[in-house]
Amino acid sequence: MPRMLTTVAVTALTAGAASAQVTDPLITISASSSLGSGSVSFSSADVGAITQPNGGIVFILLSTPLAIVDQNNNNVIGQITQLNVVNNADNTDTIESDALQAIGFAAFAGDADTTFNLTASFINTGSVSNAELRATGGITVTDNNANGATLTGGGAGGSYFNASYNGGTTFADLIAGPLNAAPAGSNSNSQDFPAAPGVFQAIANPLTDIQSQFNFTLSAGDSASGTSGFFSVPSPASATLLALAGGAALRRRR
Repeated sequence: MPRMLTTVAVTALTAGAASAQVTDPLITISASSSLGSGSVSFSSADVGAITQPNGGIVFILLSTPLAIVDQNNNNVIGQITQLNVVNNADNTDTIESDALQAIGFAAFAGDADTTFNLTASFINTGSVSNAELRATGGITVTDNNANGATLTGGGAGGSYFNASYNGGTTFADLIAGPLNAAPAGSNSNSQDFPAAPGVFQAIANPLTDIQSQFNFTLSAGDSASGTSGFFSVPSPASATLLALAGGAALRRRR
């Protein structure tokens, strides 16, 4: 019986890892205001995309600032002055099926209040039973023109960050706005789900994909920055089973 259990665990791990995949684009950024709208996307073939030894793909914006321009009227809608994104469908440094997605950015609004959306890669995780998830987010708004700044969340309940799984099921809407900064000042907020440090939340169905995004409106001429993380792991029982399976396989080879 133990041998049969080991075989099933190894087979499940192999099947999940084989179907795990980061899809292009790695991130898409759109900006819109009364001046117009524009968008830009970055893929794994673009300069700044780096494949990591553990299977993840990191994208770092090398040419800054990046102006988001309306192609119809050539108006600059907003700018991205910093961007780094990490997408990993299955960290090969670990035996279990674990995915992660992280976004870091800094954005400047144009001459009108500007709505930004930053959506990271749709990550296929393969079918992962007994998965548990965790999401974290932080946001800062800064006044640049001495008249105060306002950052309004565009997600559910006025939130800034959304983490979803299995084709759009919401796992967490984090950091409810609005967030205001005094003239020449800044203001920040952050939130984790689950709230307790290092704790993950189990989901009912097998995990098949994850995706995350920031969505907010920023007052004219001001800036905002944010960071996020969205992580999946198998439940502790599943991780223990897979570790035992791996150990048994090594013993057989010896």
